[in-house]
Amino acid sequence: MANTRIYYAIQQVGIKPDGDSGAFASGDELHGVQQVGMTTNFNLQQLFELGQINIYENLEDIPDVEVTLSKKLDGYPLIYHQATKHTTTTTPHLAGRSTTKCIFGLAIFADTDLAAEGTPSSIVECSGMYVSSVSYTFPIDDTFSEDCTLVGNDKVWLNAATYGETLNGDLVTPSFPGQFSSSSIDEPIGQGGANRRENLLFDFIVGSGLDTNNQIADPDATTLPPEVFGITNSGSNELTGDEYGAHVNSITVNVDFGRETINEQGRKGPYTRYVAFPTEVTCEIEVTSSSGDMISATEDGIYTTGTGCGDDLGNLKNRTIRIATCEGTRIYLGTKNKLQSVNYTGGEAGGGNVMVTYSFSTFNDFTVLHSGDPHASGSAWWANRGAYLVNT
Repeated sequence: MANTRIYYAIQQVGIKPDGDSGAFASGDELHGVQQVGMTTNFNLQQLFELGQINIYENLEDIPDVEVTLSKKLDGYPLIYHQATKHTTTTTPHLAGRSTTKCIFGLAIFADTDLAAEGTPSSIVECSGMYVSSVSYTFPIDDTFSEDCTLVGNDKVWLNAATYGETLNGDLVTPSFPGQFSSSSIDEPIGQGGANRRENLLFDFIVGSGLDTNNQIADPDATTLPPEVFGITNSGSNELTGDEYGAHVNSITVNVDFGRETINEQGRKGPYTRYVAFPTEVTCEIEVTSSSGDMISATEDGIYTTGTGCGDDLGNLKNRTIRIATCEGTRIYLGTKNKLQSVNYTGGEAGGGNVMVTYSFSTFNDFTVLHSGDPHASGSAWWANRGAYLVNT
């Protein structure tokens, strides 16, 4: 009997390396997923001709397939890492992960099941998918989350008898058997469970040294720009008694890869979808203000020392941004982040608090490590994270 509906307990999503013709297996499934969405656009080009008002031909180009995923930071591998665990990924940096393709799968089980186990009733597979954008959100009133978008041109529902993948001329039908069980409970495996505000790591190792910006060089500590009022000159958020120097509400990191296609004669699909470097990476930090935004800006520049050629130092300095969580996520945006804008809002007569949002921008620096990275070199990158997350 067909399902009467689809809901969260009977959906299973997974990602495996592109080119893997076998079934999705244990380790390909994603944990902590909150939602999944798919959009398919058929690109049509209209041709008309002199002599008639009717359309001459409605040409069909390749379809665009987009998959959006959101998960909690819970100790399990990140979506970004799952999508770039192919051997073509050479380093944990943005450039090293930029050319990797993956296969996305969604399996749907009977709506009478208690978990995604056994044989699914319906499967969709999207192959040749690239990571298009990644976002990490660290809010004050919810758990930390990751949002990821994949883009490609191939999407096949494998429960249709005439559909499947072609391997050496033969039609094969990959499967995605259930990786969850109604007899066991799936739970977060990271320290602190599904991480939230108390799991953001501000403590640093005394004596860890300073980086090129004279900010804390500890790869396992959150380091923020001193422009954020309350953050020290070394980038730490010091705890005095039971109160931090900066009352951070939320941190959001975004990068849109801006992928563009390269086509070639003789084939319909693109040769590749490359990242359009330079790629902007942004970080927004919102705080509850107690003194104002404390950002001064003048025409001559507050750091300017004179009128000579080398004396105009402007209003800004390069800053380091590093984010660390208990469950194992480490995000490093390099040492060339600069304040792009500051927004002072709230404090209205209705009784709200003043909130200040500091927006920082850099380019191409986006290194994400995780203790559970499924890439073959993931454990080595994690063990040597000081070399990847600190620029001294």
